Amino acid sequence: MKRLLVVVLVTAFLGGLFLFGLLRGAPDRNIESNRLGREMPSFELPVHAPLLAQFGPTFEFSPEALDKPIVVNFWATWCAPCREEAPVLQYAWQEYGDEVTVLGIQTQDRDNQREGVAFMNEFGLTFPNVIDNSSRVSIDWGLFGVPETYFIRGDGTLVYKHVGIVTNELMDQRIAELLES
Repeated sequence: MKRLLVVVLVTAFLGGLFLFGLLRGAPDRNIESNRLGREMPSFELPVHAPLLAQFGPTFEFSPEALDKPIVVNFWATWCAPCREEAPVLQYAWQEYGDEVTVLGIQTQDRDNQREGVAFMNEFGLTFPNVIDNSSRVSIDWGLFGVPETYFIRGDGTLVYKHVGIVTNELMDQRIAELLES
């Protein structure tokens, strides 16, 4: 009888925990970064092979060297939400490329450069995309997972960090804020 009571109590507790998870709503995508308002760390990473002629062998991010705001998106080939947002990033590059740099960083995807190129080709990505094979930059920047998008002023300071899929509306809004600041 005691064993049955324990099983019922544990099952009721786990069921209640599951129900709580279902009823609490969508997770908060505005996860604050402790880097808000601060300069982001510098890095230099290799550019994906198809973009070498346009952007050179490496892309260097350095707050002192920025000449305009930059939107940095971390992605991986195995990430389904990254596939959903790839066209949005290409839209932002085409729409705002003269005023804002868009940069893709393939990360948490060790030694998958070939798959990264296939991903870029599938979505017709023409903006700079680099390879963070060791995931060092994602660690330095405080990445929780992919996709994550960072909106950075021309002085290198972080204005906003978005966790999850970006939309055209979010890009328009956040880039407008970057250009006003």
